[in-house]
Amino acid sequence: MTATCADTTRRLHEPLAGTAPTALGWLCVEQGGAWGRTAERESGLDAEVAAHLLAGTEDAPVRLQLIRRPAARATDTAAAGTRTVLLAHAGERPWLEVLEVDDVRDLLDLDPAVCTSSTPPGIGRHDADPRYLVCTHAKRDRCCATWGRPIADTLAALRPDQTWEVSHVGGHRFAANLVVLPHGSVHGGLDVAGAVRVVDLAAAGRLDLASARGRSGLPRPAQAAELFLRTDLGVDHLDAVRFVEVEDLGHDRTRVHLVVRDEAHVVEVVLEPTGVPRPTSCDSDDLDDPGAYRLLTFTAT
Repeated sequence: MTATCADTTRRLHEPLAGTAPTALGWLCVEQGGAWGRTAERESGLDAEVAAHLLAGTEDAPVRLQLIRRPAARATDTAAAGTRTVLLAHAGERPWLEVLEVDDVRDLLDLDPAVCTSSTPPGIGRHDADPRYLVCTHAKRDRCCATWGRPIADTLAALRPDQTWEVSHVGGHRFAANLVVLPHGSVHGGLDVAGAVRVVDLAAAGRLDLASARGRSGLPRPAQAAELFLRTDLGVDHLDAVRFVEVEDLGHDRTRVHLVVRDEAHVVEVVLEPTGVPRPTSCDSDDLDDPGAYRLLTFTAT
């Protein structure tokens, strides 16, 4: 039997650090029922609303995602009318607002760029509880459903109000993928037990370093540098590390400036080929070497 992209990634022990999608803001719109391969355009979401929201994310670092309740709690939101919209900011001062709309066309008045501001817009209800988004987007890649659905069902039983299925978040070869909002921490390679560990730690304001791909609000070299530094120092509290800046040194090398509990650190990382080209998606035979970040140096300054 042909190995799936997730099987191959697990067999190769592909590093997770620095592989999270990059997004300062997240805009998640509830849309029940089936999703097509391109969920925003093939799910039954009002076409004008989809076009408006997609246009609003073209020039802003915001990800537009569809969400739905796991099967055990699912409702036909297209028929029910009222649906949930999550607005989240994943920067230095994360926030989450929950908006309920009776008519999805009300979203034609929403500017997705509000999710890029460190100041909540006040158009929804502020909520301090994290939200857990499990990618189950089978039409995008079957690995997401195979690995994601058992996790979504389990978390829905444990934390029903906080758990959603989500459309493609990137990196299906790392299935199962789980996003924690508002901090934007993305986790991969999960099984059910690992996902429970992620949400238990997140509820306590901590990061599961073993499964972390990175925080979406950071550029990928900084995601990797932060995780290397956290792992070395044994620091898992979400608010313990502050990103300052990155310096491109050329030749895929990056210097990242971070602050850990008021102490400045400089971390240098390099993106190198893994040496093993392989299909990175189950629906493609194209061979690709995604590369992996390697720690070069880090110093306290």
